[in-house]
Amino acid sequence: RHATYSPVPYYEEALRRDSKDIRCNNALGVWYLRRGQFSKSEAYFRKAIETSEQRNPNPYDTEPYYNLGLCLKLQYQTDEAYKFFYKATWGRAWKDTGFFAVTQIDLSRGDYQLALEHITQSIDSNANNSKSYVLKSAAYRYLGFSEAAIEICQEALKRDPFNLGSMFELFIAQQSLGQKDQSQYALAELLKLSRGYEQNFLEYALDYAAAGLYKEAIDLL
Repeated sequence: RHATYSPVPYYEEALRRDSKDIRCNNALGVWYLRRGQFSKSEAYFRKAIETSEQRNPNPYDTEPYYNLGLCLKLQYQTDEAYKFFYKATWGRAWKDTGFFAVTQIDLSRGDYQLALEHITQSIDSNANNSKSYVLKSAAYRYLGFSEAAIEICQEALKRDPFNLGSMFELFIAQQSLGQKDQSQYALAELLKLSRGYEQNFLEYALDYAAAGLYKEAIDLL
């Protein structure tokens, strides 16, 4: 627990004594994942999953599945990542996060109906994730339901008036319907709430890019 001590020697010693320990394999995998050593972290996550599935194909803790999915996605192994993200939704604690990650891949593939179904399940599990509403609005837009997209944005902004992603989505949806005055008002609000600070726009552009929505990311920037 000491801030100046590295946890790695402790995890490694624990794994020397029991190489199958789920907690230490997952923890060490996360440590390497956060430092960009994806291939090294992958082995630890796979070992944690192997142990947790020894006697039950649906273990109670699905965190290693999500972490492995993220690790694989960062290595551009999207198809395999999709499977592990989906498996993570089996556990309540990772349900909303897992479905959110699945939705990002759905959108990047152009599977907008599937994205809508998955992001709805994510929101049902955690209605406080402001980023989920942005993806749901985008899915509705690509399906040709701009009115529904506007409703989602308005719902999101009632929950969080500083949800800049939903504000930009509102602007796009209103613009697509020819609602010039409303869309310009939404854009003005976006610029006001963001204080014109470029880092705000970069953050939301990265969120779009993570879902393969590069046009929106570019337009926002």
